[in-house]
Amino acid sequence: MEHNIKRKEYFVKLADKLGGTYIEYTDEICIISLRLADGRSQSVRGFFKQRGQDLMLMLMSKVCFLDEYPDVDYKALIAENNHLAFSKFVTHHDYLEVMSASHFSDITVEFLEHVALEVASVADDWEFKITGQDIH
Repeated sequence: MEHNIKRKEYFVKLADKLGGTYIEYTDEICIISLRLADGRSQSVRGFFKQRGQDLMLMLMSKVCFLDEYPDVDYKALIAENNHLAFSKFVTHHDYLEVMSASHFSDITVEFLEHVALEVASVADDWEFKITGQDIH
């Protein structure tokens, strides 16, 4: 349990550094709500995932519910992946999302700032392009 508390400190510090709000969603998942340009906001989920021998820190942000937007241009999303430094588009539980995965042993809070901002900004930009709204 103490190891989980130390891990969560990364998310608390990240929310503080970015002027966001930290919410402990479950024992395993937190949400950081960030304010973006033009009065928009975007929520980023943070959690840890074991991949083989590696502990990964995952950040994900929803773009849209796929059933509501069946005409998503996947070719454009794949092309956009080429321009992203830390994240990529994925489908997860019937949502289009932006996700990053970083080795926990290599992470600093300063690095996470860049990653979280990219995840939130890209998800928010595409959410607006696809839905015309500020949903997530």
